[in-house]
Order: sequence, then structure tokens, then C-alpha cells
Amino acid sequence: MSVRLAFAVLTLALLGACASPPPRPAPPPPILDPDSACLKELHDRHVAFEPQAAFGSSGSCSIANPVKVTADSQTSWNRPGVMSCSMARTVERFETQVVQAAAQRIFGQKVARLHHMGTYNCRTRRTETTVAAADMGSRGGRLSEHGKGQAIDVGAFELADGTMISVKKDWKGAGKKSEFLQAVARASCEHFNVVLTPNHNKLHADHLHLDIGPHKLCGI
Repeated sequence: MSVRLAFAVLTLALLGACASPPPRPAPPPPILDPDSACLKELHDRHVAFEPQAAFGSSGSCSIANPVKVTADSQTSWNRPGVMSCSMARTVERFETQVVQAAAQRIFGQKVARLHHMGTYNCRTRRTETTVAAADMGSRGGRLSEHGKGQAIDVGAFELADGTMISVKKDWKGAGKKSEFLQAVARASCEHFNVVLTPNHNKLHADHLHLDIGPHKLCGI
């Protein structure tokens, strides 16, 4: 073997020995259980909430993954509301994608505060409602979706300049406030399984009932 060839072979050998090993693939991200994933999403979306201890059992008032919400990413609440994490996640998306969009389009400003009339409440449904539509129960006394932390009753929206838009006072009419409420109600059917408004029955004359229960009804 010539000196030149031997030198070339030695050089290649040394370069091979000094080469860094190929990088190891990054480990896969940890797989979160559904409850933890939901809580993480609320945190990532800047929802102001506190996890609560699970309570109750199947067939009774219960919430498996409860949270107490005081504000969403862009909207404060008039008072804290306890609900399931899944419901809180749905409400946040609804407020961001529906409520704020409608407020900007119609009023040119944001909604600063959501005024709700109740979230979790251990009760059965009232006999005046139908089984398919009921937010409060059937003739058989079926558990309300409020008793599962899967419902919220919205009474009003407060704009950034302090203007109040009340379901009770402003649902009917031809002004901007009525236009806003009607638009929000229609679009809410894309996020919630049951939407009940003053058009549905007299029990909802002063609020919008929104829930993610098993029934499907867009009662606008």
C-alpha cells in the first residue's frame, strides 16, 4: 500500500471515529388523561378557574371533573360558576368565537362581562318542559343538566362601555341589542346541544339556557 493511500485510509478512519453519533429522536409528549387534558386547555386558553374535588355518583347530582370559573380569556363573570371542565371549555369557545365576534360586528366593542343566573344546581327538571328540550327535567323527574354541571343560564351581556344587553328586556325588538341576542342565540347552537330562549317557553323569558347534555334542540 502506498504512503498516500495509507494516509487516506487513516484519515477516513479518524474522521469516522470523531463523527458525532446521530441525534436520538425526541421522546413522545406525555399522554394526558382526558380530565388533565381539559384542565390544561383551560389553562392554555387563559381561563380563570380553580379545579374542584369531584363529587356525587351516577344517577345523582355529580360532576366528575368540576371547576369553578370566574372569567374567560376575554370576559369576566358577574359571579363564579361551578361546572364540568368540558362545559367550561365549551363556554370559553362560545364566548370567544360567538359573543365577542357578534359584539365587535354590531357594537364595535367587546363584551366585558357575562351575567349568568346559574351553573351547577342540584335539581330535577320541571314538568312544563318537554323531555327532548328540557333543561330542567321531564315528567319523570329526570335530573337537570344543571345537576351535572353541564348547563349555564345567561341573563345579560355587559359591553366594555358599561352598556347592558338583557335577555329579559332586549330579546324582542328591532334594535341592535335584539339583533345581538338573536345572533348569539343562533350561533350558540353550533357549540351547545340544547339552546333554549324566550321563544321556547315562558320559563326562559329572562335567560338563554345553554347545555352540553345528551339531547339536541336549537330552541331559538
